[in-house]
Amino acid sequence: MNQFEMLTLSQVAAHPDHFAIDIPLPGGETIHFRPLLPDEAARLAEFLEGLSPQTRQFWITGGYDLAAAQEMCKAIARYDKLRFVAVQAGERIIALFEFSFDILPSDQMRFQVYGVELATVKDCRFGPCIADDYQGLGLGIRLFNHMVEIARLFGQRRIILWGGVHAENLRAIRYYEKLGFERVGSFTTGDGIDCYDMMFKL
Repeated sequence: MNQFEMLTLSQVAAHPDHFAIDIPLPGGETIHFRPLLPDEAARLAEFLEGLSPQTRQFWITGGYDLAAAQEMCKAIARYDKLRFVAVQAGERIIALFEFSFDILPSDQMRFQVYGVELATVKDCRFGPCIADDYQGLGLGIRLFNHMVEIARLFGQRRIILWGGVHAENLRAIRYYEKLGFERVGSFTTGDGIDCYDMMFKL
């Protein structure tokens, strides 16, 4: 791939090992970070089912069971989503990091209010989730750094948070600010939850 070619979802799906890295943790454990594979719905379901109510409150997805995991695996290279998983040596999935290369009209409208014009071609949405027993270990920063490099290969220029971040989730806000995200505005969901929109410039 030369500097003028952009990476595609099909290329990632065809050669997942090319985009994988090993990440050492302070305790000596090494985590393998790679694209989600089509045949690991069962392992992904174990990850989703094991998330605590608090983590589910802050990371909302279509479901937390085998059916949801199967849909994620079926979606590989079919739609606009790119999903990476962090895996222990024992093959347990301990994190799921997602990109969506489609910008929703609701996102565009919110960001227009902040004076920011979003474009599907160059801007993407990002949503990370880490298993409860691995939160607070610095894993998220290491994983995000790799995702930034992947986003650049896709020709992205900015990353916004998928659905924003709850204003009460101070731990997540500190995490995003440490990564280099900046607050660009705030909004309230239909459920009455106050959130911040944040953006990372590549």
